Amino acid sequence: MLLEEQRKQVIDIARQALQSGLIMRTMGNFSMRDSKTGYVCITPSGMDYSVVRPEDIVVMDTQQIVIDGSRKPSIESGMHCLAYQERPDVLGVCHTHSCFATAWACVEEPFPLVLAEMAAVLGEKLETAPFFPMGSEELAEATIQTLGIQNAVLMSNHGQLTVGPTLDKALANAQLVEEAAKIACYAVSIGKPKAISPGQANLLQQWISENYGQ
Repeated sequence: MLLEEQRKQVIDIARQALQSGLIMRTMGNFSMRDSKTGYVCITPSGMDYSVVRPEDIVVMDTQQIVIDGSRKPSIESGMHCLAYQERPDVLGVCHTHSCFATAWACVEEPFPLVLAEMAAVLGEKLETAPFFPMGSEELAEATIQTLGIQNAVLMSNHGQLTVGPTLDKALANAQLVEEAAKIACYAVSIGKPKAISPGQANLLQQWISENYGQ
């Protein structure tokens, strides 16, 4: 089977997202780009992640040409492939519908940067891409354009998209956005949130890159 281990990794990440509440049932989609072939392994459309098997994962190139697999790929495969085209640094993409992040994507207010960990990992701001129908070319283009050089973007009235140098990191970014969104929701309900400034965010990013981890 072509890229069997990569297919298994995609399933594992999808199931982690399901178990942690980032998605429900068949919602959301996940992919990873193989660093050697450049091919993309992506989840199939409308299948329960708890029963998906490696042969159900679709392998395609970044132009959405199917290389291997009999299943219909995710309806957002165009968005994933566009992310890989625009971002050579990205090898993993997660699109999730987590509750608090999606709630922020449904309001006109800008996302308040109140969590130090998010500022340190994801940067000084979290933008919201404009609304377009699911699976549309317009949605893919608007989302990836809004994402830019960042690693996370909210999708208006829809959810969030995160990317990373690995699929594991893309999932971690999605979890971090959801945690930050939850804290922001609670902070707004208590009073006026104290936002972290862009300068402070840059310092946090620099500090964590130099000091965090082994």
